[in-house]
Amino acid sequence: MKILLDIDDTALITKDKGKTWHVHPRLKELIAKHAVFLYSGNPDIYDYFIKWKTKGYIPKSFDKTPKADILIDNDGELWKTSVDVKKIYKSIDSFFRFHR
Repeated sequence: MKILLDIDDTALITKDKGKTWHVHPRLKELIAKHAVFLYSGNPDIYDYFIKWKTKGYIPKSFDKTPKADILIDNDGELWKTSVDVKKIYKSIDSFFRFHR
């Protein structure tokens, strides 16, 4: 399954309003089981692509409409007109609840 994955507040989580960030505990599992492409406005998207070994990356400023099966993004509703996907999930947890 091809997945577009946002970085901030989706793959990286904060509990203190952005002072510290940690990787979502199921990120490695998601990447291992699916074709994950980072889709983010984070300026360090390339570094995360290398670090997490995803299938690729697409900046949100990209001028073409990315296609995938799934978008996982805490602001997915905001980006739904910018992507061609079948389903949007607000979090990695909500994706895994539906795809057990």
